[in-house]
Amino acid sequence: MKTADLTTRLDDYFHLDRFPTDDFAILPQFCRQAAIPIEEYATASFLKRFNGLMLDNADQIARVFTLVFPSDPVLAEVERRAAGEPALIFTHHPMDMETSGRGLIPISTEWLRRLRRTQISLYAAHAPLDCHETASTSRALARAIAVPADATFASYFGGHAGVHGRIEPTSLAEFSERVRRACGLDRLETKANGDPVERVAVVAGGAAYPPIMQEAVDAGCDTYVTGDFRVRHGGPWAEERRPQFDAFVETVPLNLIGASHYATESLVLRDDMLTLFRDLGLNAEFVPQSDPWR
Repeated sequence: MKTADLTTRLDDYFHLDRFPTDDFAILPQFCRQAAIPIEEYATASFLKRFNGLMLDNADQIARVFTLVFPSDPVLAEVERRAAGEPALIFTHHPMDMETSGRGLIPISTEWLRRLRRTQISLYAAHAPLDCHETASTSRALARAIAVPADATFASYFGGHAGVHGRIEPTSLAEFSERVRRACGLDRLETKANGDPVERVAVVAGGAAYPPIMQEAVDAGCDTYVTGDFRVRHGGPWAEERRPQFDAFVETVPLNLIGASHYATESLVLRDDMLTLFRDLGLNAEFVPQSDPWR
């Protein structure tokens, strides 16, 4: 398939024109700080809206690889699997992220060169994937843990990143085990507020934001499922907000379940997006990362 044709289909499917241009507008600053000449590699359209086709490295697409974070090991695995065929990376984030370490990390100059040389293009959909009306990060997670998407919440870049719904009353222990299995994890991070679990808010990824948690409380939810309900990564933004956010977590009247930023966002990329690309006649694979808590 022609790269331009696939890009048009994805832009339309994810309604890129509905989203403001400040989603991931921080990327050029991170690149400047790391002396990465992103303007030499990224498309002009991406540098205006920070979603869509970021790296246009081939006219044709033979294979697609979906992923959550473009870390060095994951990019190396994509390169290995592509085996010289022109390919497209469909990623939720246009930058890597160490959720337990340094935080956001731009794709290095070395990898930008390698991806160009090996004809691997890259398309990023951050807020558009979080807020999509069917194939969204939170909707995929909610389906996996059998929480109906009765309503949306968590305003996010012009859309809504979260859903909430009512389930049959169950214990926090039983519900947490359901989440753990669905996300394929050895462990969860939890903070108990009390049984039963009945009204559940679901926000995939790093939704450790007091205003979003308060929205869940105001909607009558007793339980909040996300990737990280605490800000665990480093960086000036995190260090400034961590005390305030942690203080809110200690008092908010919700059961909190953290199933890792990566694992909670991987479901839509492993399932919904593979179906979408295969329906277009493309060979598509999900590329996992080895440590969901990195």
